[in-house]
Amino acid sequence: MRKFSIFNFQFSNSGFTLARSAKGNSLGFTLVETLVASGVALIVGTLLVGILVNHSGLSYKENALVNEGLSLNDAMGKIDNNIRESAAVAIGYPESTPTYTTGNSVLVLKLPALSSSGTIENVYDYAVIAADITQPKVLRLQIFPDSQSIRQPANTVLTTLLNSVTFNYLDRNGNSVTPADAFKVSVNLSVLSQTGSIGSSRSSVSTTSLRNYSK
Repeated sequence: MRKFSIFNFQFSNSGFTLARSAKGNSLGFTLVETLVASGVALIVGTLLVGILVNHSGLSYKENALVNEGLSLNDAMGKIDNNIRESAAVAIGYPESTPTYTTGNSVLVLKLPALSSSGTIENVYDYAVIAADITQPKVLRLQIFPDSQSIRQPANTVLTTLLNSVTFNYLDRNGNSVTPADAFKVSVNLSVLSQTGSIGSSRSSVSTTSLRNYSK
């Protein structure tokens, strides 16, 4: 059996020294080699962590933009549908002593009341679209049915990212008129960004004709 040693012990006039043999070099790493390998591993690990963090940030922003788009589109769709179903724009609700008054930031619509056989002539339910008084980032759609109507009351949150909403009242030719004379309603809805960008928002504008003037 052959015997070998990893280290050579050498003596000189200056004293005792420990030297690595040629065969020993093939059986392990020197201190310098170990430090270099550790440094490379640390650098690679740091780069991988940075890539993962950046990827997570991009995924969050992409998801946030999708959610903002869905919130904006859903809200605009529900507003447009209610305008399209309305017989007229009301001056407020209740009309005698309004709690909600139609204006640039509040829209009150007169919806034909419903029965099991269709609509009830000259009887109306009311839809109110406005920001929540105590939570200004919340836009609500509230339905107040007449006692004769089978339409269900509702208090729907359209978005929790409201930046602003503006209603404009137009005639057939697109000229501004009073709410009571409106043939069309223009809606400009803006929602806040979820991505953390200061002052960032997304907007949508639509103009929809009322039920009686949609043809």
